[in-house]
Amino acid sequence: MAWHITGDYFENCNCDVICPCPTYGLQGPADNERCFLPLFVHIEDGENDGVRLDGLNFVLVIDAPQVMAEGDWRVAGYVDERADDQQRQALGAILSGELGGPPEAIAGLVGEQLGVKFVPIEYEIDGERRRLTVPGIMEFEVESLKVPGSEDPAEVNNVFHPMGSRLPVGKSVRGVYDDSEFGFSFDNSGKNGHIAKFAWAA
Repeated sequence: MAWHITGDYFENCNCDVICPCPTYGLQGPADNERCFLPLFVHIEDGENDGVRLDGLNFVLVIDAPQVMAEGDWRVAGYVDERADDQQRQALGAILSGELGGPPEAIAGLVGEQLGVKFVPIEYEIDGERRRLTVPGIMEFEVESLKVPGSEDPAEVNNVFHPMGSRLPVGKSVRGVYDDSEFGFSFDNSGKNGHIAKFAWAA
């Protein structure tokens, strides 16, 4: 069963700028004992077995060990409540990794699935800034970083990352998460971020 999703992505981990994980292929130690990493996705174009996924958003919030390649990640999923039943099933099959592609590699590192919630997700794109809010649970805003005198964001290239080998560098303006049902909270404000376009398919 062929599928694809392409769109806009940003993240805000609790490492200092720049996070060492992508540059070491997830093999190097992060800046902290645990890595708290939300992955935010806005699907611009997507389809799974004839079900269109355009315009939907999802978030994967990850609690991983300092060396992410060790696996045993704890993951909480949040999917756009606007998705109908067919879209929820189609997107769920992709994110579970059962249909292959990059999500399969992510799923192989997960030790505990905390749960999936269907929630209102507000995703905003404003030039070099990205903002995502799930009312009562999370609020994140990341802006790209530019070298003085350059019009383009700084970036790291040839890295290992599920969203691609090229990652423009950013920093969070605000990065708070608290979900008491999952017993999980953190504040990544002022920490590392990345903003990128991505393309997944299998």
